[in-house]
Amino acid sequence: MSQPPDDHSDLQEMISDNPELKKQFSYRKIIIVILIGLLLSGFLIVSTFDIEAFKKIEWNEKSLIWIFLGYIMLVTRHLAFMYRLRLITNNTLSWGSSFSVISLWLFSSAITPSTVGGAAAAVYFLKKEKLSTGKSATTSLLTVFLDQIVFAVFATLAVIIIGNAKMFGSETDCMQGGGGELPLINVFHSVKTIFWWTYSFYLVMIIFLGYGLFINAKAISNSIHKIFSWRILRRWKEDAYNTGLDIIATSKVLKKKNTVFWLKATAATLVSWFALFSISVCIIMAFFNISFESWPVLYARQFVVWMLMLIPATPGSTGIAEISFSVLMCDYTSTALAPIMALLWRIVSYYPYLIIGIAILPRWLRKVF
Repeated sequence: MSQPPDDHSDLQEMISDNPELKKQFSYRKIIIVILIGLLLSGFLIVSTFDIEAFKKIEWNEKSLIWIFLGYIMLVTRHLAFMYRLRLITNNTLSWGSSFSVISLWLFSSAITPSTVGGAAAAVYFLKKEKLSTGKSATTSLLTVFLDQIVFAVFATLAVIIIGNAKMFGSETDCMQGGGGELPLINVFHSVKTIFWWTYSFYLVMIIFLGYGLFINAKAISNSIHKIFSWRILRRWKEDAYNTGLDIIATSKVLKKKNTVFWLKATAATLVSWFALFSISVCIIMAFFNISFESWPVLYARQFVVWMLMLIPATPGSTGIAEISFSVLMCDYTSTALAPIMALLWRIVSYYPYLIIGIAILPRWLRKVF
């Protein structure tokens, strides 16, 4: 049995010796992700800095309360994910184990391209917590499916209720170039197109996964095998084959679930994502007086930001997150202050997962190895 890691050098050695862990974690990757995020935030802030606008930022009781509420929303999201994990695994995992798995799951998502990247690592974490391969795959696939269903439904409702113009901020001064020199803003003149392409891709994935999980798992499994038999995709054939088997195993389990289970799982999913999107509202409310009537627009735009972050371009969507937030929220914060608000938003909603992951990983490794 491997010796437990006593310090960070031992931890890095254990990660290096384990191919599964090496794919996900390394100090080099974590440092690069943090540096990219901070450097880009610094570039955006310096490029738009306005001393007069900066002087208007007031750190008072109101701002501290709203930032504290932002952290409460982060904790709420974590608890909702933990509850859902225990629900899906029939309470096989303790609350402590659920906390560790969710923390490492989100940590993995924070250092891999797109939020779906952590789902693959989740199977590994769950297997190390003594769950069977089938149960681990079921848990990972079902959480991805529930999350994507929420995205699909929310996008439709947001467009109907909020409207295209407000949702994408296409009529605001800063999006039309009248709000200042926000860097890279030209990229986001086509934000609507980027959003709907991303949405369409995930909608197809939802339909594909839903059909496999609830209607005809074997047909989907066979289709995956055939597709990844093509020469250009053969390098992923083994992983694809295992995914097909996971879908079949997961389908058998899910068909036995009752209505109460689905209501609880859906409620936990809604709470987790509502809490996450509320963080940006808390950050903006900390320094600006936004009417309650504008909150639905803020939530809709935060959803657009999140959909853009699903594009697997950079680890943890570093760069995409800061830029898209700055652009889509600039009319509620001002162009000069939008990058600062984006940095604060990431400090509350993103960087804690890096810190928690680094802190928990050594203890978790001692437990499972």
